[in-house]
Amino acid sequence: MSAAEGKSTNEARHDILDRTPRAETPVTPDTTTRPSGRASSTMAGVVLAATSVAWVVVALIHPTSLTDDDTPIWMIVHIGQLVFAPIVALGILALLKGIEGPTAMVARAAAVLWAAWFSAFDAIAGIATGILIGGDARPAGEYLFEHGLATGLGWVAPGMWLLMVTSGGLALRASRAPTVTYAALFASALVSTHAGPPAAVGFAALAVALWTGLKLGDHSDPWSSR
Repeated sequence: MSAAEGKSTNEARHDILDRTPRAETPVTPDTTTRPSGRASSTMAGVVLAATSVAWVVVALIHPTSLTDDDTPIWMIVHIGQLVFAPIVALGILALLKGIEGPTAMVARAAAVLWAAWFSAFDAIAGIATGILIGGDARPAGEYLFEHGLATGLGWVAPGMWLLMVTSGGLALRASRAPTVTYAALFASALVSTHAGPPAAVGFAALAVALWTGLKLGDHSDPWSSR
């Protein structure tokens, strides 16, 4: 064995036997990670409950008829509803996250259909008629409001809401969700009245259902895909 090989062997043995503690490179914690499941659920609950509370106000100021003086508030109300509807539908999907079974499936399907049909009804019977009547085209606005398509959507959308909250409430009850959550969701059936104090009470109940369901429920991430 050459002198160089002997030296290399000795150094290798020294490294194996050397148990002197070595300084470790500190690991910097990742501060860009997503919030925990509970924090994410709480954040979602705040947003969804706030949207429902905002809809309480909209329901209370919703004009019962469209006069020239009411046109500005009519437009504000229906544009607001067009924004709120998909958020509320997402809230129902978040509320039912992780729950399986036929009632949960029906509630999810009804939430999607309600958002689609309510938005179409809101755009036609609300925004479009408001534009026409506000633009001195009242006969056209009244014709559009009374058109069979608008009338049909006006019946289908509340029906989808009732199906959604009923089946969703049953699914939550079967999954042993907090009683206040599914009871409030059942009470939100009043939203089907569309406007006025009854609808406002329904949206207030919906806010309770969404807040308690996401705050107290066991949802790891309410915004993740199913």
